[in-house]
Amino acid sequence: MDALENATPEEEADLPNWICTFHRWMQAGGRKEATAKAYASQIRMLYEDDGKGPAAMATQEYLALTKASYKNRLGNGQRSAAVRLFVEFYAEHIVKGAELEIADGSKMYQVKPRAETESRRQRHDDKVNESMDTPEAKRLRADLELPEDWRVVVRGRASGDLLAAVSPGGRAYSSRQAVDERLGRDGGGGGGGQQASAASSAPATRAAPPPPPPTGAALVAALAATKPSGPPVRRTLPLAEALG
Repeated sequence: MDALENATPEEEADLPNWICTFHRWMQAGGRKEATAKAYASQIRMLYEDDGKGPAAMATQEYLALTKASYKNRLGNGQRSAAVRLFVEFYAEHIVKGAELEIADGSKMYQVKPRAETESRRQRHDDKVNESMDTPEAKRLRADLELPEDWRVVVRGRASGDLLAAVSPGGRAYSSRQAVDERLGRDGGGGGGGQQASAASSAPATRAAPPPPPPTGAALVAALAATKPSGPPVRRTLPLAEALG
């Protein structure tokens, strides 16, 4: 990302017009309004994250970097889809030598100044670095047995700061269960995973009880069915058995 030049102050000032022109280009091309708005907003948010000008954002290098980013995967590829279409729009716009549309002041087109976003990011990074050295953070890291590439950060809340474990991809987890699931562990200590595994292997249902013996008319019919139909058979015993 650092190989691509950052936007100049002039490009930043012109960016709302670029986003507006991109939005109207999509509308003219028959894109659904919801899609056009979503892609225009993605270009705005990408600038606020990366600080690249329109020419840099319209390159295959930037498209590849965006496609591989964690935020793009988290958003089901919407960021890379917006950049891919912006590449097409930018090339057509330059070839035609068209004029930029003037943004109408809509919030969708307005970008936050890079100085503001950089200052906010620096304050956040400073707080993260401080929180990693606190006794609470070290205790949480040891308790959760976090890998070396995981961080422990402070998430501010009105009711008090909350410590969270953050994966290399940037996602925060605030419970042991969530961390164990993310790391593919069986579960919390004390053999809970083994118990759960044993429980899951047990049969789901019990064997059905035997049917009750027949009574009344059903019993009479059963006896009649087992009664021999011919004359009784006389059994002749061997002599030794008969006398003994």
